[in-house]
Order: sequence, then C-alpha cells, then structure tokens
Amino acid sequence: MPPSSFNTSAFARRFFHGCALVLALTAVGCVAPPPKAVSTPAPLVQAAPEPAPPAEPPGRIIFAGFAMHSQSKAFRNDVLLAEKLVSRIDPNALMLKLANPARNESTEWPQATAENFALVMAKTAEVAKPRDRVLLFISTHANPGLLNISAAGKNLQPITPRMLSDALAPLIKVPTMVVLSACYSGAFVESLKAPQRVVMTATDVRLTSFKCQYDGQHTPFAEALFGQAGAGSLAVEDWMAEARRSITAQEKRRKLPASKPQMFVGDEAKAWAGRPLKYWLAAP
Repeated sequence: MPPSSFNTSAFARRFFHGCALVLALTAVGCVAPPPKAVSTPAPLVQAAPEPAPPAEPPGRIIFAGFAMHSQSKAFRNDVLLAEKLVSRIDPNALMLKLANPARNESTEWPQATAENFALVMAKTAEVAKPRDRVLLFISTHANPGLLNISAAGKNLQPITPRMLSDALAPLIKVPTMVVLSACYSGAFVESLKAPQRVVMTATDVRLTSFKCQYDGQHTPFAEALFGQAGAGSLAVEDWMAEARRSITAQEKRRKLPASKPQMFVGDEAKAWAGRPLKYWLAAP
C-alpha cells in the first residue's frame, strides 16, 4: 500500500474520532440540568371561625292563677278553667296555681296570701325569658280598690292597686295579660297600664259582678272568657268582646244591673292582641 494512501486513512480516522468526541461533548452540554426544588410556602394558619350565637330559646306561657277567697268554690274552679285554655294554647306552659280553698276543696296548692303572691310574681320575673308571655289571673271577692283574701274563713291582707302594680313592675317589657274576675276590679286598670300589657276586668270601677255564691261553679266573667268554645282562634280583643256579649246577655236575662267588663290594650301589645290567641307565642 503506498504511504500517501496510509496517511490519508489515518488522518480520516483521527478526524472522525475527533468529530465524534466533539458531538458527544456537545450532546452532554445540551442536557438540561435537573430543576431545582421549589419550596412551597406553608399554608397560612386561619383563625377558627367565631362560634354561632346560641339560638334564642322558644317562648312559653307562664300562667299564674290565684283563687284568693275561701268562701266560694267558684274561685278555684276558675283557675282550673283558665289553666285548661292555657294548656291548649301552649302544652309547654309553666303553671303556677295558688288557692285558699273553700270547704271540702283540695288543699294541694300553696295558699294564695299577699306574701305568696309577691313571691310568685318575683319568681315569674326572674325566670321569664325574652320570648315568654305571662298570664296573671286572679279570682276573688272584692271591695272598691281591694282584692280580698280569705283563708279558712279568716280575712287576710288584701291586694291593692299599688301592690299589684309593684308586683308586675319587673315584667314591664314582657307581653302580659292580667285578668281580674272580681267586683269593682275596674279600679285596678289605671294603675296597671303599660305598653306591653293587656288588662281585662269583670266590672268597671263602681260595679259588682254576680253569681259568686259558695256553690257556684264559676264566676260569670271567668266562665264567659275562659270557657268560650274556640277561644284560641280568636284575637285577644275579639275574645274579650265575645265575653262581654255573653255577660250582657246573662244580665239582661236575669234583669241584673250591667257590670260593664273593662279592657285596656297597651300600644305595644296591639301587635299581638289583634292576632288569634293561639298564636300569642309567635307574635312579635
């Protein structure tokens, strides 16, 4: 083989080997370096949400019934009649019943004395919640400006308009109905007036009621009011109007003087006094 031919071949081998090395190095240089790890910031710690305010407890009727005189069975029976209506309106009602029972009547209730009356009203104001309603009912004999109290045939300290007003003062913002089934009970209306209050009395200031004898089943006013059929479906004002019609009819039939039952409705009480009685708890 000629020398020139050998040299050319050797040169070619060196050339291609160098080219291959360059290409290899170039290829290595083109490989992208592994990406750097990107640190993810820790999530921000969020404050715990504020707890929801506690739900307002549902309302209930607090019924306080007082049969204050031991000389007639009608008074205790009146309280039981009122209790039945309240139970139909609100099965969860809180019932407070006190009585000075007539002869042969049950003595299971606490006595309806002036001291116990004040204690019950103070406790009522203490336990009343924002959505509660209060119905105070008193059935007794009376003299002008006095709700008489008799226990075991003995006359005790009576209730005056001032005493009744003071007892109800802590409930000034609670929707309250006061029902007085007694002669001359209209004398209490003026002292009991309040924006969230309804007051219903058996008579006006100077008049008497009727049929409060010992053996009487109910006083006429309590029976006309709480014994009404469908009373729960009537607005408070219509409920009282129906009782008035019943009383007037009885008095005309018996040829008795008119007793003129009275009613006061406070400005704020009008919002619920115009609704059916069974919706009293749902009223604003």
